[in-house]
Amino acid sequence: MAEGLLTDEDIDTALAALEGWRREGDALLKDVPVTPDSHGWLTEAVMNEAAVLDHHPEIEHNADGIRFRLSTHSAGGVTARDVELAARIDHVLDGAAPDRG
Repeated sequence: MAEGLLTDEDIDTALAALEGWRREGDALLKDVPVTPDSHGWLTEAVMNEAAVLDHHPEIEHNADGIRFRLSTHSAGGVTARDVELAARIDHVLDGAAPDRG
């Protein structure tokens, strides 16, 4: 399924509604400060959301938290699917807010 890239204006509009997300090159990024003991279940919850969209985010774990990087590689950049997954990740994080450290 071919997906169209979003325009710079579309991406800027989407980022205005996505708290803490930023654009870096051809991707959307968000750094989330969580304790290492939260990495496993949070990664699993995000991957469950990604599976619904048939999408594959890049997830980096580090001592300070997790970095999510969203880009539709087959399209060569940011598509509506990346924006949708970012919103779903935020929904997961909203549910996890009391446990963030």
